[in-house]
Amino acid sequence: MRTWNPIRALSHAARNAPWIVMAVALHAIVLVALSIWYVAKERPKPAESPIVIHARPPVDRELPPEDIAPIEIVRNKIPENVEERLIKLDEVYIPTVADVPTDPDVTPGNPTAQADLPLGNTTGGGAIGVGGPGHHGTGKPDWKYGDRPGSGPVGQPVQLGPGRREHELVLGGMTWLARHQLADGSWSAKRMHERCDAGRGCVEAKADFHDLYDEGTTALAVLTFLGAGYSHESKQYLVDTARGKRYRIGEIVKDALQWLVKRQHEDGRFSKDKAFLYNEALGTMALCEAYGLTRNAYWKGPAQRGVDFLQRAQRPNPSGSGLWGWRYLPRGEVEDLRTSGTGEAPSKELYDADTSVTTWCVMALKSAELAGLAVDRTSMDGAFAFVSWVTADNGLVGYIDPKGAGATVTGKNDHFQYHPAVMSALGMCTRAFVRHDPNDPVLELSARQLVQDLPVVKQDKLSVDYYYWYYGALALNQFDGPDSPRKSNKYWGPWNKAMVGALEELAERTTPGCQQGGFLTPDRWSYAGGPVYSTAVAVLTLEVYYRYANAFAGVQRAR
Repeated sequence: MRTWNPIRALSHAARNAPWIVMAVALHAIVLVALSIWYVAKERPKPAESPIVIHARPPVDRELPPEDIAPIEIVRNKIPENVEERLIKLDEVYIPTVADVPTDPDVTPGNPTAQADLPLGNTTGGGAIGVGGPGHHGTGKPDWKYGDRPGSGPVGQPVQLGPGRREHELVLGGMTWLARHQLADGSWSAKRMHERCDAGRGCVEAKADFHDLYDEGTTALAVLTFLGAGYSHESKQYLVDTARGKRYRIGEIVKDALQWLVKRQHEDGRFSKDKAFLYNEALGTMALCEAYGLTRNAYWKGPAQRGVDFLQRAQRPNPSGSGLWGWRYLPRGEVEDLRTSGTGEAPSKELYDADTSVTTWCVMALKSAELAGLAVDRTSMDGAFAFVSWVTADNGLVGYIDPKGAGATVTGKNDHFQYHPAVMSALGMCTRAFVRHDPNDPVLELSARQLVQDLPVVKQDKLSVDYYYWYYGALALNQFDGPDSPRKSNKYWGPWNKAMVGALEELAERTTPGCQQGGFLTPDRWSYAGGPVYSTAVAVLTLEVYYRYANAFAGVQRAR
């Protein structure tokens, strides 16, 4: 009998079915290779140091008493405490933001606590900069301020480096405003003491304010946040070392804007009693900017109603054709004050207008235009006609007529120094934002008047004029600043240097407590709005670098 030989059997199988043998061999080789790899990979590496496990001591926990009855869950209705939290489609909604990674050190006096908030939107600034080029007109991110509204780190502390004087002053002023915002979202000179430290207020105890201008001061204050590029959607916060707390910027803006919306009447005005055009222009401007920054429909309707009211309030041109400027009262109220009911023509008061109110209304309407709201250009043409009429040949501008060009505008605080070129600054802004003509010869005539009276803080502080400095900064930055087609810096350069020095001297940066960061030194116009007015206008002045797109951008200057 022939014995079985495995080698001969494999040889025979290979001759008769070679593909079977090849498959078996291939699988065997793969299995061997995988086994070698697995053993090598799973082999433990020698420990470089021993691992020590520390046992946590037991923690005593207080157990709830066993006799508490279980809570019965009712599933067939919405619990009452939840119903109020439901989001309605017609409300402003700020998305919930998780807590910051680490709480900043808000210890009073800590200089590194403030988050490095970027200021401005270099691809489209504030009210008049909505949708336009930003800092230096490049449309590119600038290293100083960030690249979009409210951009930048959330919850990150910072050290402000050298050369950031303006940045630090703006953040200090915004923090002071956040500290003094009332619980209802408004800012009020009359009620500001409610937010001051006990025994150490920001104004003298005998100071007497009223609430007639609360709509205007609230609008000015919230414009500082909007002008820096922050909206109700912003998630960043301000750190207040004076109070040891932080403020979410989106909440500050939302509460202020909603307060304005609640104050607005059906006709579009904001003043609680009779219309006062400063309040109406500023309130409209704030809502236009809020809409322009976010395109949130919640702000659009109130903003448009404010615009419509301003246009109805504009005075008629005394020539009998077209429109004119604005005054304190709206046109409709003046028409109702006719001396008789016999159908006679309205009194001459119907044609009264002033350069100050007119320029604020122009700023509000320009903001509305750039936000995409409906604005009748005849209103802007009327404003230009009025400002042209009150302008003298030397570039000085009158308050209510050309005969008063350069004359003192009297008022409650006439012991302060009056700056004759203040109306020239206002006139320059109206000309720039209505006609966009860099070749307008009046612009340079007025600029010459401004640089003859640069910002300065004299020993008695009576030279302080935040209003003049704000409009002077805006006018000259537009005229020959870094974004202008002129770019000469002949007027803006000296003004900017003097302005920053003056505001730096006035800022409360060393005083502890609620005064810290504010601009508390009064000027001739702060009798109505107090430190809220002066701080807000000072901050707006320091935002002209990035807040406004240049009115002459893309326009060639004649040689």
